[in-house]
Amino acid sequence: MDKRRYSLRTKTTFLTLFLLTSTILFHENERTAHAGFFNDIYDNFQQFTELPDEIDELKNSYQKALEDLERARIDTEMYQKQNAELAEQNRQLTSMLEQMKVDEAEKARKSERIKTVIVTAIALLAGYFLLTRILRFGMRRRTNRF
Repeated sequence: MDKRRYSLRTKTTFLTLFLLTSTILFHENERTAHAGFFNDIYDNFQQFTELPDEIDELKNSYQKALEDLERARIDTEMYQKQNAELAEQNRQLTSMLEQMKVDEAEKARKSERIKTVIVTAIALLAGYFLLTRILRFGMRRRTNRF
């Protein structure tokens, strides 16, 4: 009985080995999976060898970004200084404009005062002339009456 069992065990082992080998050798999916495994290893190795180039690109882009940031900071400082200068210039121009308005108002007042003085002087002269004529006329009439 032991002998027969041993032979059954041997047959089962051989049958299992045969099925396993035939499945590995003749099955299409197993080959592609096996080839895919080596392709994956090759792709991963290729990606790994390309990492230093990508790291260099990242370093260069980081350095460029830092330079751009520094340039932007310098530009911002320059614009702030220019803005402060323009604000000061604007304040001076506003002050000058206010002074010019005050001067213009003063000039208009003086001009109005001069007009008033001239009109008053002409009115006084005309009044004096009329008054002297009326007085002469009145005195002549008075003297001619008697």
